[in-house]
Amino acid sequence: ILYHKGVTVGFASCLSFVFLTIPAAIAAKLLYGVSLADSDWLHGSAESLLTVTNLVTVIAFRQALKAKEENAPVMPESATSYAPMTWLLVGLTDLARV
Repeated sequence: ILYHKGVTVGFASCLSFVFLTIPAAIAAKLLYGVSLADSDWLHGSAESLLTVTNLVTVIAFRQALKAKEENAPVMPESATSYAPMTWLLVGLTDLARV
């Protein structure tokens, strides 16, 4: 396998964090006259998204390294499909929303 698709999902979600944080910072400045760090609910939401992104990336790397260390004949499903890590990302994001 050339690359682990679960890791790709993790890094793509990190890019989405960056692209979503920029409008949040602009909104904080325009709507409240403060920086993103001073707007609790916007800053908390951005940090939650970053935490979810980090979790997905670490879990994907852990699965890839474990499969390589064990010389597993079959790679985990997250290595060959985007779906498992995408669903994990959606589920964790939904959980962080609560």
